[in-house]
Amino acid sequence: MLTHISGLMQKLVNWLFGLDRWKKRLLQIIFDGLAVPAALLLAFFMRLETTNYFYQPDTYIAVLIATLSTLAVFAGRGLYNNLARHISMETAYTISVGSVTSCAVLLSGTLLLELEVPRSVPLIYATILCGFATTMRYFIRALGQSIAEENRKNVAIFGAGATGVQLMEALRKNPNYRVRLFIDDKRELDGKTLGGVPISNLDHAKKKFKKLEIETLLLAIPNDSNALRRRIFEILSDHPLKVKTIPSISSLISGKFKVTELEDIKIEDLLGREPVEHDPELMAKTIAERTVLVTGAGGSIGSELCRQIIFWKPKKLILLDVSEFAIYALLEELKQHPASSRIDIIPLIGSVQDRHFVKKICDSFSPETIYHTAAYKHVPLMEQNVLQCIANNVFGTLNMTEVAISAKVKHFILISTDKAVNPTNVMGASKRLAERICLAMNVEQRFTRFLIVRFGNVLGSSGSVVPLFQRQIAEGGPITLTHPDVVRYFMTIVEAVQLVIQAGALAKGGEVFVLDMGEPVKIKDLAFKMVQLSGLRPYLEGGAQTGNGDIAISIMGLRPGEKMYEELSHDKSLVGTKHPRIMSVREEAMSVRDMRALIQHLEKLITTEDINGIIRCLAKDADYTAGETGGSARQ
Repeated sequence: MLTHISGLMQKLVNWLFGLDRWKKRLLQIIFDGLAVPAALLLAFFMRLETTNYFYQPDTYIAVLIATLSTLAVFAGRGLYNNLARHISMETAYTISVGSVTSCAVLLSGTLLLELEVPRSVPLIYATILCGFATTMRYFIRALGQSIAEENRKNVAIFGAGATGVQLMEALRKNPNYRVRLFIDDKRELDGKTLGGVPISNLDHAKKKFKKLEIETLLLAIPNDSNALRRRIFEILSDHPLKVKTIPSISSLISGKFKVTELEDIKIEDLLGREPVEHDPELMAKTIAERTVLVTGAGGSIGSELCRQIIFWKPKKLILLDVSEFAIYALLEELKQHPASSRIDIIPLIGSVQDRHFVKKICDSFSPETIYHTAAYKHVPLMEQNVLQCIANNVFGTLNMTEVAISAKVKHFILISTDKAVNPTNVMGASKRLAERICLAMNVEQRFTRFLIVRFGNVLGSSGSVVPLFQRQIAEGGPITLTHPDVVRYFMTIVEAVQLVIQAGALAKGGEVFVLDMGEPVKIKDLAFKMVQLSGLRPYLEGGAQTGNGDIAISIMGLRPGEKMYEELSHDKSLVGTKHPRIMSVREEAMSVRDMRALIQHLEKLITTEDINGIIRCLAKDADYTAGETGGSARQ
C-alpha cells in the first residue's frame, strides 16, 4: 500500500515538473488565488472565534480586495517569472512585500468603504498569507531538489587544499554533481571532514568508492608530476572512474568557473613526462626574423610546428601542404595568434613531389630554414601503396634537398621516425632512404646544414593508436590490439616539436638527433588505461576475465611490416648534447654518386611498377628486412 502511494506521489511530482512553463505559472496564480481567501477567512476566525463572518457581504468584498491587490503586487514584482524549484531569499522577500502591500490595501479599503472588518484582521491575514505562499514554494523547491539529487553524479575530489575547497563550493551550485569524498594523502587530514565531506587517504578511499557510488574523479592538484600519474592509475586499476581536470585556479577564485569547463583527462596527460623548460635561445635561433618553410604543414607535426614557430616571430612563415582543407584550417587558427599581424603567413597548396613547384617557392621566397615533415607514415597503408610511398617520402625529400641547396637555405631539418632504424616495412625503409639522402647532401656542400631528428610515436597524432582506441571505446568496443606484448615509445606532440626546433639550433650539419622518448609503453597497458579513464572495465578476449567487464580487448595479430618493438638508433653510441633530452649519433653517409645511382635505379623500378624490384632495392640499400612479420608489400 505504502509502495503504491509512493509511486503515485512520484508520478505526480514528475508530472508537475514536466509541465510547460506557462502552465506552471498558471498553477502558481491559481494557488495564490486560493491562498489569499483562505488566509483572510482564517484570520477572521482567529480574531472573532466564530463563523458568523461567512454570512456578511463585507467579508467577501474584503476577500476581493485582498485577492486582486495581492496577485497584482506578486505579478508586478515578477514572482510568477521565477521557477518554483529555484526560489531564493529574494523570492521570500517579494512574498513579504506583497503580503504587507495587500494588508495595507485591505486596511485602506476597509476604512474607505467602512467595511465591518476588525482592524487586526489584515495584519493577521498578511502573516498567514506570507507563511502559506512561502511554505508552498519552498516545498516545491524541495521536491525539485530531490529530483535533481537523484540525477546527480557522485564525485570524489583528489586534493583537499584550497583549490579542492573552491571546486567543491562551485559544484554545490550545480545540479549535476555531488561531492561525496575528498582524497588526500596528508596524514593530518585523514579522517577529518571538509565542508561536511569526509577526507580519506588513497588506501581508505578505494574501499569507499563502491559504497559511495563514486562515478567521477576530479583532479584539484597539478597534473604534471609522475607521482600523480602513478597514483591515478593505482586508483583506476581497482575502480574504473571518469577522470576530469579542473580549469585554471584563477577562474575558480574569480567565481567565473563553469562546470562545463571540466574536461576529461587525456591519456597524453598521464603518459607524458615531467616537463623540461625549453631554451629560448635555441628556440629562436633558426626562426626569429627568418623566412621559414614547413612542408606537410597541415599534418599533426607540421601544424604544431607552425603554432610554435609563429610564437618566435619569423619574418615569413610558408605553409605547404597537399591538402587544401588542412591549410585552410591551419591558416584560420594562426590568424588568431596575437603575433600573426606582424608576420607574413603564406599558405601554399601543392606537393613536394612537384620539383618545379617547390623550386619556384624557394626562388620566390628564399627560405632560410626548412622543416620537412611532408611524408606518408601509416605503416599498413604504405605496405599496400609502395609506389606512392617511395615517390613521396624518397623523391619528395630528394626534391626538397636539391632545391634547398640551390636556394642557399641555411638549415634543413628532416623529421624522421624510429621506424627508419632497421626497418621492417616500406614506410620505415622509405624514411631511412630519406635520411641517407640528407646525409649525402650534407657531404656534397658546406652552406646548407642538413640534419635529421628521429623520434617515436606522438600521442594524439593522426593515424596513432590513441584516436583509434578512443573511437573504439566510444562505440562500445572491442579495442583491436595487434599483439599483447607490442611496445612503443610515446611523447606528447608539444614536447616533440619543441625538441625538434631546439635540435635544429644545435646542428653543425650531418647529425642524426635522437629524442629521449622515455620508457617504452606496452600498447596493451595503454588500451587498458584508456578504458579505465572512461570509467569502464576492460577485459582481454579469451582470457580468464572474458565477459567480466565493459570493453573487450581483441588480439588481431601483427600487421604486415609491424615490429614488436621500435629502436631509436642503429647502435648504442648516442652522445649527449646541450639539451638533456636531445642526443646525437654520427652515421656514415653514402657518397653522392652512390646515392644518385640508387635514385636512378628506383626511378626505373617505379616507371615499370616493379614492386618486387623495389622491395629488393630497399632490402639492399635501406637495411630493409622485408617479411620479418610475415607481411608482404604490394601496390
